[in-house]
Amino acid sequence: MEKKYEVIITVVKRGHSDAVIQATREAGAKGGTIILGRGTSVHDSGTILGVNLQPEREIVLIVVDSTQKKQMMEIIYEKMSLDNKDSGICFSLPINEVVGLAK
Repeated sequence: MEKKYEVIITVVKRGHSDAVIQATREAGAKGGTIILGRGTSVHDSGTILGVNLQPEREIVLIVVDSTQKKQMMEIIYEKMSLDNKDSGICFSLPINEVVGLAK
């Protein structure tokens, strides 16, 4: 039977991605990828002296075995306090095919 994988995508404020990686490593994840992004929510943007500000975000991508997904997302939710307003978002997507994962 072929293993199934999912990618967990977590978007947090800049500077908080290391906490996401640390929490998932403790739960068995092998690592992740961090991408710098910028928020575009109407609640996030503002202006100072006429300059439009958009807060920087970090996007954490973690590929996990499908059987680990729920546990990993619960850990991220808890450790990152995602129930608090503006703390971030976490979601997953199925992966159809994957190559290059360490065994």
